Amino acid sequence: MNNRILITGASSGIGLALAKLTLHSDYEVVGIARNFDEENNFGLQEVELDLSKIKQLPEQLKENELLNLDFDTLVLNAGIGRFGGLEQFSHTQIEELINTNLVSNLFLLKHYLPRFKQQGAKDIVLLGSESAIQGAKQGAVYCASKFAIRGLAQSLRADCANNDIRVILINPGSVDTNFFDELNFTPQGGEEFALSPESVATAILDALAMPRNSVVEELNIQPMKRSFQKKSNK
Repeated sequence: MNNRILITGASSGIGLALAKLTLHSDYEVVGIARNFDEENNFGLQEVELDLSKIKQLPEQLKENELLNLDFDTLVLNAGIGRFGGLEQFSHTQIEELINTNLVSNLFLLKHYLPRFKQQGAKDIVLLGSESAIQGAKQGAVYCASKFAIRGLAQSLRADCANNDIRVILINPGSVDTNFFDELNFTPQGGEEFALSPESVATAILDALAMPRNSVVEELNIQPMKRSFQKKSNK
């Protein structure tokens, strides 16, 4: 049987690029996203879920047949970005960001870890960020969510090593995706200022291809140059 992989945030950006790449590499792929573009169905098995709606998530995980298949790999990629001074966030905005970027991952892991530990030979990939390594101005809430993901990866790795479960943390810098659509800044133009989603997806697949007696614990990927510009319409 082909390897079966579950990817969150699979409708765009890194998640979509990884879904396409793994399908071409003979994986069976199930993707989670808030919504999918019907015109872009390329063999991905789709599950529409809003991972920020935490109260509904445990029951949805139990009830959905696709989400109760046996998976070999989890890629917890879904996330949102919002920046500004902490005092500028509403309570609802804080809750949505933390639920999407952190709590939903904890709920997904709680659902899958018992079976993973029982079966062994599994992989968990967590998408961190450069914001998981260094806090930045206007990034208090976002950085807090990503620092937490880094701590989660480190603790999971210690907890799961004896069960033959590899935990891989990927920390990309700026990536050319719709992440910046609702933000008032964006990387400078030019491919040297932003990674392509495909390059990050390739790095993930390469990490998964390592022999099972080795693990890429943490991989930091940056564009060659780092510079941002404000959007004129924001």
